[in-house]
Amino acid sequence: MKLLNPSCLLLLFFFGPLLTAQQQEASLLFDKIVALENTDLASGTEYIELHIIRNNKHKYLVTEKFVSGDVSYDGQVFRNIPMKYNVYDDLLLINLINSGGETTLQLHKEKIEGFSLHGQNFMNLQLPEDQESEIDGFHELLFQTTSGELLKRHRKKILKHLDRNFIYYEFETEKPVYVFFRNNTYTPFDSRRDLIKLFPEQEKQIRQFYRANKSLSKSNQDQFLINLLASLQGSTISN
Repeated sequence: MKLLNPSCLLLLFFFGPLLTAQQQEASLLFDKIVALENTDLASGTEYIELHIIRNNKHKYLVTEKFVSGDVSYDGQVFRNIPMKYNVYDDLLLINLINSGGETTLQLHKEKIEGFSLHGQNFMNLQLPEDQESEIDGFHELLFQTTSGELLKRHRKKILKHLDRNFIYYEFETEKPVYVFFRNNTYTPFDSRRDLIKLFPEQEKQIRQFYRANKSLSKSNQDQFLINLLASLQGSTISN
């Protein structure tokens, strides 16, 4: 599966801090002067919540409240936007406030290159229709090497409940999908065996790492994979 929005996305969005101070200042000034309703972000469609959610088991990343974040949308970077990420439906929502009140807008997914929320960076993998799969959509960028990226697709599952003829829903975190981008190809992996297929020349090192870091693998899979790939970077990933 090929990368449709190549390194230009990473340079534009994830390397944003490397922009000059003047560029950053201009971007922030633009956001202060121009009302959100007068930007391209306001072209999204109104979001209607279809589920009654209880027990704070929501479908969003971290919180169901709007928090400040940045988004690269239709070729422009918008900073300090009130938004939230609907993990279950894989949608990015913004809070639009105008003279008529507040509206929750669903941004057009095909126009989103990436976004930053809760200190986490996400990129949008847009694959051709005949290649759509679990790889398609928003992925968190966990780790970058000189020639590849470790990505994570967050997922939540839905639980339906009936309480005295009242239907409500709860959402629980589901096992994520990890993906490694290398040589213009995205490869999902789910086990040590999959990683060995990715790096066959480092099979011994991978097996040793798994044996030495069993507790970390169980307690923090993200950090485990980051440490593993960092340990392989010297000879394998850097080409």
